[in-house]
Amino acid sequence: MRWVFAIIIALHGLIHFMGPAKAFGLADLPQLTRPLSRGMGLAWLLAGLLTLAAVAALFAWPRCWWVIGAAAAVLSQAVIFTSWTDARAGTLANLILLAGVACGVLTGWPGRSPS
Repeated sequence: MRWVFAIIIALHGLIHFMGPAKAFGLADLPQLTRPLSRGMGLAWLLAGLLTLAAVAALFAWPRCWWVIGAAAAVLSQAVIFTSWTDARAGTLANLILLAGVACGVLTGWPGRSPS
């Protein structure tokens, strides 16, 4: 289950990189209809990096990965709100991430069994 969760969240993080690609003119992305400033492109980049860091921490720092995951979800949703018509589907991925964060807070999921 952890791998499925990680893959979904990692894909969500990678999709965030469309923001800086559009903002800095690195790719023609006609599916993104709203213009993005360079500052917003950097915010999208940071959201993507933070989301991928949460995925890495899920395996490398399983007891406290949720701290990074919570920050990633908040920043991700903030940038999604700025481009709601283009990016609203990302809210579902953030809800999945927040469900994992809630499990992490309440149960220590995924945690490691004591030695």
